[in-house]
Amino acid sequence: MDYLDPKKQLRHNITLFVGYVCIAIAIAIATIILLYQAYGFGLGKNGTVIQNGLTFFSSHPQPAKIYVNNQLKPVVTNTRLVLPAGIYDIKLARDGYRDWQRKIELDGGSVEHFDYPFLIPKDLTSKKIAGFEAAPGIMSQSPDHRWLVLQKSGTLTDFEVYDLKNPTKAPIDIAMPSTVLTKAAANESMEAVEWAGDNEHLLLQHNYDGKLEFVMLDRTSPEQSININASLSISPTKLTLNDKKFDRYYLYDSTAQTLTTATSEEVSSTPLLQNVLAYQSYGDDTVLYITNADAPSGKVLVKLRIGDKISTLRSFPVSASYLLDLTKYSGVMYVAVGSGDGSKVYIYKDPAGQLAERPKQAVSPVQVLHVPQPNYLSFSASAQFIVAQNGSHFGVYDIENDKGYSYVLPEALDAPQTHATWMDGNRLTFVSGGKQNIIDYDNSNRQALVSAGSQYLPAFAPNYKNVFTLAPSATAGQFDLNQTSLLTPADR
Repeated sequence: MDYLDPKKQLRHNITLFVGYVCIAIAIAIATIILLYQAYGFGLGKNGTVIQNGLTFFSSHPQPAKIYVNNQLKPVVTNTRLVLPAGIYDIKLARDGYRDWQRKIELDGGSVEHFDYPFLIPKDLTSKKIAGFEAAPGIMSQSPDHRWLVLQKSGTLTDFEVYDLKNPTKAPIDIAMPSTVLTKAAANESMEAVEWAGDNEHLLLQHNYDGKLEFVMLDRTSPEQSININASLSISPTKLTLNDKKFDRYYLYDSTAQTLTTATSEEVSSTPLLQNVLAYQSYGDDTVLYITNADAPSGKVLVKLRIGDKISTLRSFPVSASYLLDLTKYSGVMYVAVGSGDGSKVYIYKDPAGQLAERPKQAVSPVQVLHVPQPNYLSFSASAQFIVAQNGSHFGVYDIENDKGYSYVLPEALDAPQTHATWMDGNRLTFVSGGKQNIIDYDNSNRQALVSAGSQYLPAFAPNYKNVFTLAPSATAGQFDLNQTSLLTPADR
């Protein structure tokens, strides 16, 4: 029998051993290949090892054709592409729309998302949906982009409310009781301060006879609009909403340099901070502020209060103005600070966490934006980007990709604008040359849209299929509210 033959048994064992070794080698090679592929490695045409990156492309509208270095790819948005590490010229194209283009640098093993490209029709057509005998005092859009409030010409208490989700519906006329406002002896005006998070209440500032007061407009029940100054017996120089609640307030007195809190149900305000020169709040328990208390001569301190704990972030030379903003991105707090007389805006990642880990060390900025004498600082709607600006000079930081951008627009912004504003989470908008313009955060894909008045912000519909602008009418002194579709007729 074969199993009794020592030579055959030896050959059988050798065969099994060689087979096991081959299987082990195959498994090892497959594992290495899978591991390399997981890290983006592959083989080039000449057999050299290359490392790939993964890119995701989306577009509004979609689908759009994808060109890489002017070569059309066999896929369209929304999709993903595996590309070798390198620098590429990307173009997204769709019939009837202007191309979206930018240069990207892809690292091996990285994953890049380009889910924000916005394609603008080549031909934009507008239609007038309302006319005003004089420039409206207020044009303000709710945070959810659905409601547009316009103050009627020649009045401070009457408004029109447009439902931008249903643009064919006629506007709703609303009016605050005339008793809400203190009667002025001379000139008076109204300006929008901020919306509450419920998208129903709009905080207004009434300027009259060299004084000011704050009014809460209730767009759903305008008869319940209130004069906050009168109802709480207060006279702050600045009032902002606490945690975006319409009935909770931060009250600032610039003369006494005090910051207090109040609610619509409280009889008196609650002291919070003293020696405050400027402040910005976030949520219901966080305040970033500038103070001169305990500061070295000629300096001020930047402090962060979270709950009852106060931390010092840095010092600044005394300035006529300060810039402050803070938010959370992916659950981590980011703080941005600068001064109007300086040229740097410092951005900090989790400053409270840094101080907790290293209490004896100074907080280190994650990025410094260089903008001469900045006058505007704001995070985008998505909180991924923050812009610092002075006129045509921009500095932008991308939190997600830890990249900074600095650029200067070739033309000036039309007065009385002093800065651009965020259109959405990825684009800025401004008026230049009488036209509403938009640009991507990194100054790519600048697009001129339609005629617009520079004293009003455009209103984009919730689905961004339409934009609404106030522009000077053909009749001198009058203004038109125009609706412009951001889709071609074939896509509407």
